[in-house]
Amino acid sequence: MCKRLVTPLGALLIGACASIGVKAEIPLAFNVSGQATYTWVKAGGERFSPSLFHFKGDLGFTSGLLDGIGIQGVFGVPMSNDERHGMTLEITEQTAAYVTLTNPEYEAGDLKVTVLLGYATTEIEAHLPRLGGPVKDSFSGFSYGFSLQDPIMENKPLYWTLDCVRSYRDDDLRVDGCGLGVTYAF
Repeated sequence: MCKRLVTPLGALLIGACASIGVKAEIPLAFNVSGQATYTWVKAGGERFSPSLFHFKGDLGFTSGLLDGIGIQGVFGVPMSNDERHGMTLEITEQTAAYVTLTNPEYEAGDLKVTVLLGYATTEIEAHLPRLGGPVKDSFSGFSYGFSLQDPIMENKPLYWTLDCVRSYRDDDLRVDGCGLGVTYAF
């Protein structure tokens, strides 16, 4: 389901970028980011820490009734796997779509704090030699977290970004992650 959400969100973000280029009258902010993300996967009493690289696109209103509300699409690809007790675990793909809530009183140059509420899908592949081949599964559900953005240089559209998100949780599995990267604001 998340892939069906992320594709239209991506098209919306591209369309918004094009409209910003022609100075549209709608007050929108568009950002793109890249982040190295360290994850924690707790499954069956074991803890694994594979890493991902996340590509993100954000679109948010900057004035009016919807000021501070936006949407975000995330796509993650593997950077490394993790091994414990002869079992190797890798997150092969992670996608998410979020509604973003930012303080409407935010001023350029301030620390920007954003709450993320949405839906995420995490595809996990586990390799255990005694089972033969890899075991693949996908986990989807409610996802939430926060994002912090701080300018790298004054009067430049580049920002340090720290995101911490719970991508999935049930009785048997928990997938969390924190990513540090750079955001470019259009």
